[in-house]
Order: sequence, then structure tokens, then C-alpha cells
Amino acid sequence: MNILNNGRVNMVITNRVIRYAFHKNTSPNSIVTYGDVELPVGTMQNGTIADAQAFQRVIRQLVQENRWRRKKIAFCLVDDTVVIRDLSIPGTLSKDEAIGYIRTQIGHSFYLPFDNPALAIDVLRNDEETTDVRLYAYPKEKIDQFKHVFSAAGLHPIIADLTALSVYRYYVQTAETASDHTLLIHWNHDALFLTAFQHHKAVFNRHIKIAMDDEPAQETAEGMIDHYMTEINRMVDFYQYSITKGESRIEQLIVSGDFPYLSTAKRHLADRLELPIYEFPDENMSPTYVDLMGLGLKNGG
Repeated sequence: MNILNNGRVNMVITNRVIRYAFHKNTSPNSIVTYGDVELPVGTMQNGTIADAQAFQRVIRQLVQENRWRRKKIAFCLVDDTVVIRDLSIPGTLSKDEAIGYIRTQIGHSFYLPFDNPALAIDVLRNDEETTDVRLYAYPKEKIDQFKHVFSAAGLHPIIADLTALSVYRYYVQTAETASDHTLLIHWNHDALFLTAFQHHKAVFNRHIKIAMDDEPAQETAEGMIDHYMTEINRMVDFYQYSITKGESRIEQLIVSGDFPYLSTAKRHLADRLELPIYEFPDENMSPTYVDLMGLGLKNGG
């Protein structure tokens, strides 16, 4: 067992709410307390802190109420601006050297839609000549925003993760046999995040904003779900015909998020796509917290 030093705060941040838990260690059953708090309107916009004072007040209150001062914290970011790209680099580089080399190539051999990225890589294949890697890039200033607020509130930020990776981590932890070709549909109140996983590594993602009233009528929700079914079906086809060149297809759907009509969306998915939908085990807590459970499994710091 990987014991965390005096436990760890885990926090998932969306544009509307903060979900939080305090874990004694990285066991899924080690949660001491958990909950969520709704952010004041306008606090977060497009995954960025728009009202720093309002965000700071929420974090400071959570720290004070739960006695988290001087605790470590891992947090999930909004996945709206993550870039996933496969690259080939010289085969003799260490992992740190590889990231340094990739930085020198930004703006030359490939481009990113933002400056000053935080980078991480997965090695896919390597030999003496070349190494194939999967690059994950995210705007560093967004991460630094959160780290600054957490540090000012007396917390010690040690891990910044992506929500899709956290949900998938919990899927792998709980599934008897994890599929090699999976589509994660993370459906939140204000956004739909689609991430395809191939052999347990994220290979492609898409972010779709959702304009929705706080309490949409069932009929309105049904129409909205049908609209997004088309986008999800396109993602399934893209994976089969563009990512795998017709050699493989999505075999498993993972559905998570805080969309109020998630069960209805799952029913539509089952009818339209005719693919199995993974059912997370009953942990005596809302399925909304699946992302938080997966974040709690991540080691580091």
C-alpha cells in the first residue's frame, strides 16, 4: 500500500462546481470525507479562474472547515484545452531530455494553440533510431493559477491531473477486464468531453460546450441528448476509420459526469450505438464522484 503522508486532499474542478475528498491513502476505500460545493456564477470560465477572489474564498473555507491546512492536494483540471499528439523523436533521449527536445520543436515541426505549455509524454515504441511518443500538452498558466490559490490557502499542490485520465484510471481499477478500445463520454452539466483510449492510453479527445438551463425539462433534455448522439457516433467512426485505419473499433463505452439526465443519455447510447456501457461498482456514493475516485488512485508527490 502506498501510504500518503497524513492523507491527501483530492479535488476535481469544473466550471460550475468543486468536488472534493480527503483520502487516507490511495486505496479506493480510504475516503474519510467527501462532498461538493457550487461555485458562484462567473468564478470559472472555460477552465480558467475568472474571479480569483471568489475562488480563493471557496478554497479557504473548505480548508478551514475540514482542517486541511498543510495537507497535500491533487487536483483535476478542466479538459477543454488539452492537446494530444503523436510524435517521433531521436531514440537516444531520456524522458526528461525528450520533453526538452519536444519544447525546441514547438513552432517548427509542430504547433500548439497556446504558449508556455506543460508537457507530459507516454512512450509508445522505441529503438536505437527513433522513439514514438504520445504528447499531452496543457496551458501552464492555467495550472499555475490553481497552484497559487491552493498554496495561499495553506495546501501543498503535488499533482495536476486530467479528468479523463482519472475516470479511466478508476475504470481500469474496477473492471474485471479493461477493453483495449474504449470511448470515455464524460458528460457534465455544461460540457461534453469525449476521449478515445487505445491500449489504455488516451489517443484522441474532443470538447463540446453545452448551453443548458439549470433545470431543463425532460423533453428538452431528450432533444439535446439526441443532438449530441450524432457527435458521439462520429467519434466512434473516426476512431475506427481514421485512428485505427479500419483495423479496430470501439468495444466499450465509459459514461460519467454530472449531467442531470445521465441515465437517459446512457439509454440513448445503448439504443443508438449498440455498444456495452461499463457500470461502475456501487461505492455507496453518487456516480458523479467517479472522477474523484480515480484521482485518489494516482500516486505521486
